[in-house]
Amino acid sequence: MTDSNDPPTTATYTQFACIGAGFSGIGLGATLKLKHNITDIRIFEREAELGGTWHLNQYPGAACDIPSSLYTFSFAPCPQWTSTSLPTAPQIKSYLVSIAEKYSLLPGRITFCSSVQKCEWLPSPISRWRLTVLSHNAIFHHECQFLFSGTGILFHPKTSSFFSLPGAGSFSGTVMHSARWDHSVDLSNKKVMLFGNGCSASQIVPALLGRSNNAEVCSSERDYNVGKITQFVHSRHYVIPSLAELFPLALLERLPRGLQRLLCILIGEMDFIAMRENKVGRWIRRKKTEEVKRYMRETVPERYSDLVVPEGVEFGYKRRVYDPGYLRALHDERVELVGERVVEVVPEGVKTEGGRVVEGDVIVLATGFETNRFLEGVEVVGRGGERVGGPLGGGYGGGGGFPNFFMLAGPNSVTGHTSVIIAIENAITLAMNVIKPILSKGSKLREVEVTPEAERQWVSNVQDELNNKTIWGGGGNKAAAESWYVKLDEKTGKRWNAMLYPGYQLGAWYRARKPRKEDWVYQ
Repeated sequence: MTDSNDPPTTATYTQFACIGAGFSGIGLGATLKLKHNITDIRIFEREAELGGTWHLNQYPGAACDIPSSLYTFSFAPCPQWTSTSLPTAPQIKSYLVSIAEKYSLLPGRITFCSSVQKCEWLPSPISRWRLTVLSHNAIFHHECQFLFSGTGILFHPKTSSFFSLPGAGSFSGTVMHSARWDHSVDLSNKKVMLFGNGCSASQIVPALLGRSNNAEVCSSERDYNVGKITQFVHSRHYVIPSLAELFPLALLERLPRGLQRLLCILIGEMDFIAMRENKVGRWIRRKKTEEVKRYMRETVPERYSDLVVPEGVEFGYKRRVYDPGYLRALHDERVELVGERVVEVVPEGVKTEGGRVVEGDVIVLATGFETNRFLEGVEVVGRGGERVGGPLGGGYGGGGGFPNFFMLAGPNSVTGHTSVIIAIENAITLAMNVIKPILSKGSKLREVEVTPEAERQWVSNVQDELNNKTIWGGGGNKAAAESWYVKLDEKTGKRWNAMLYPGYQLGAWYRARKPRKEDWVYQ
């Protein structure tokens, strides 16, 4: 799928352009052709293949943790999957390739190994975006009328806590992040040291041991024959029963696919009730906390209960982890959990704060990603030199100044209770409804941008909702402050949540179809 064409010497042009060929870029390209009969698009992808998150995250056990009916585009269900299956990363990537081929994005409309360095608005009478693109060590330019960002929200691995340790470069074995897994490393009879115990780590442990309860993983993974896994646990997460234990999946499978999807959406949306900071939300969280703690204590080995089961923190502050067989895998004699903090890296392994040296052959960092960051590495210069900038959401948009520019899965658009694919489709729908007057036959309009007042009001309302009406406001709860959804603004010291949409995605679905005309300026 690599692009063999040499970079052009002059600026090329398409009406639409998108940065990134993951779910956002593929979804945009497919929607343009399917619903608007538009094929004039160029998608720029820095990697050699499409897939985004699902191209990069190919670690053992990597799979979706929500039903597949919510992890496909609404217009393109995957006939090979049951609606309640949990597809693996390779299966999801294959699905995206099939969509790109079906809607004529492959071959020809995706330029691979091409990193967009800069996007600059060229004002009227040109009214275009000019992209500076680095491809195969050469720079070229591309222009478009409408620019979309589909760069994703979980791209940059978080590794600083490990590599800032004394002796970090002295380890004699292999060090890799879960999102950059090196499959050439043979783990047979090797001692693996695993940092982290969130979603990725909970999938890696049972997969390496051949104990995943995800049938899709079991049928596709090879036998790693790992010698030992030492997992360093420095935080606790609520690990809830797998979907198969929560829902009557066999009954659900008998329903028509459309109804299956609707029920899955409604079940997911109901979870948001528990995230509200009110009497009903608090009651649901207390009940859910008791249920999940009971499940975890009954499932995890007693000797690890205090290390794994959260205390003093209610369910919901951090992203939930569906149990892929992780808790039962901790009974395997090849697994050891260590609660002591690592203070130094040595050639043979790591040293803990208690002075213990843990030896190992391979270090795996399942430490997550840098969050509340968007469009990193891409300089976006709008009208009058206005720049999209800052690691926090408050700097995105800057009160207008970015005509014909839209972000998919951008700040405050996704949720912790349902599928990001729904949020991406909602964003595409909103953008196309805003653009519609420009695309209308005979229209002399060329530009559209949000008003500064509308943007400021939106940002203020979103942060007020999140901080005062949901559990992520903290309420003095330490876990809320530690959630990866939330960051502190280094300039003001205020809490800032640029990740979550503070509402139901069904509400966003409706608003995407009815954009407020007074919030937009056309020229």
